[in-house]
Amino acid sequence: MPIAEQRADSIPFSPSAELQTSIRDAEPVAAPSHHVIRRLIERFALVAFGLYHLPLFLNNYPSFGGGGMSEKGLALSWGHVFTLPGIWVARHVFGLTGPMPNGGRGDNGDVAEEFGRLLLAVVIAVVVAACWTIADRRRPRSRWAGDTLRVLLRYSIALGLASYALAKILPVQFVPPSPFALETRVGDLTPMALLWTFMGYSRSYAFFGGVMELAVVLLLCFRRTATLGAVLCIAVMMNVAWMNYAYGVPVKLYATMTVLSAAVIVLYDAPRLIALFVSNKPAPPARLSALPQDRIPTRARWAIKFLLVGSVLLSSAVPMEQVGSTRGATGPFDGLWVVTSFARDGRASDDLTRWKLLTVRGSLFGLRLASDSVLRCRTTASPTPGTLPLTCAQDRRGELHVTRRGDTLQIDGGFDATRVTASARLVKPSDYRLMQSKFRWIIE
Repeated sequence: MPIAEQRADSIPFSPSAELQTSIRDAEPVAAPSHHVIRRLIERFALVAFGLYHLPLFLNNYPSFGGGGMSEKGLALSWGHVFTLPGIWVARHVFGLTGPMPNGGRGDNGDVAEEFGRLLLAVVIAVVVAACWTIADRRRPRSRWAGDTLRVLLRYSIALGLASYALAKILPVQFVPPSPFALETRVGDLTPMALLWTFMGYSRSYAFFGGVMELAVVLLLCFRRTATLGAVLCIAVMMNVAWMNYAYGVPVKLYATMTVLSAAVIVLYDAPRLIALFVSNKPAPPARLSALPQDRIPTRARWAIKFLLVGSVLLSSAVPMEQVGSTRGATGPFDGLWVVTSFARDGRASDDLTRWKLLTVRGSLFGLRLASDSVLRCRTTASPTPGTLPLTCAQDRRGELHVTRRGDTLQIDGGFDATRVTASARLVKPSDYRLMQSKFRWIIE
């Protein structure tokens, strides 16, 4: 502790502003080298993390189009502000070419623009921190930098995880496997689709993940519990980040930066945590430094916290509820259908082009053939009820007339310039062994 600070601590009354100023002016000209290094690192971290997190601020609000919830939201326009520098770095430093359509989406995916912007943030932070430290090397006045850094990281993590937590709790991010997912062979799934099916199967596991993320959000909102929230964040988000790496989920950068942000918060309390958990020694209470916002009345600070975090939760709940209601709506023919009979031009067909399964979901229409190849089509609106005009891959077209009686479909129409007739039976999720399995405490 500098000598001037020790003398100030020994004064038995609260010094006036003039005395505080004189004490600061009396600080030694040559600060210890480790103090200089700490100030340099804190300033670098403040600028670098600020340049990374602040452009993602509106992305925390799904109602504004954040998180890919809308292609016309404010978050997309906000993202364009920070897009050009990142794309410039991606092209001129990383050597990437092409249109880069995802660079301007304002999202937090693993696109070249995000990595370019991160590199730019690091370079700017190095320059700013070095110049800042050199400029005030004789009279260091940036003790607020460390406190500001912690506040920045706490609320960047909290606001970023709020929508993810709610998406798991509702649920929107991970939904129970549909008949289409249950019928898809494991070998035909992408790694990310495999993870989403795994997470969606267990409602309780996905819900638990959302509760843990919400706990991180709430704990980080208060200085007294911020370290606990950061430790919990490292545990929760390290698991998320590792799954993103292992299963190819394109949000690896954001998850990793969240873990690093939490680690910086924990680093401030590292000596106390090591003493308690490693050295088995008593740890003194943390010294909570006074912040400018402490001048605000307690009730007003609580209101600000509630408004800040609550606005993200409300912004998440509204569009996610709409997604849930839309997802629950089904058309008259939606579902997975097993073809029980199939004829082409009036003759029964048993070759490999025979229809095996039909999947109907809104305007999406899928055909799995006896060869196990899949033909994907789209339907368009028709003025005739029960008529499905099809436009498929490989320029294949058709128009089917469909009649439903309970769990049975009767199909008659044209497809690929031939007349087809078929019958199909509805398959329900409860028909699958996976969905019939129940939790048991004891297994013999």
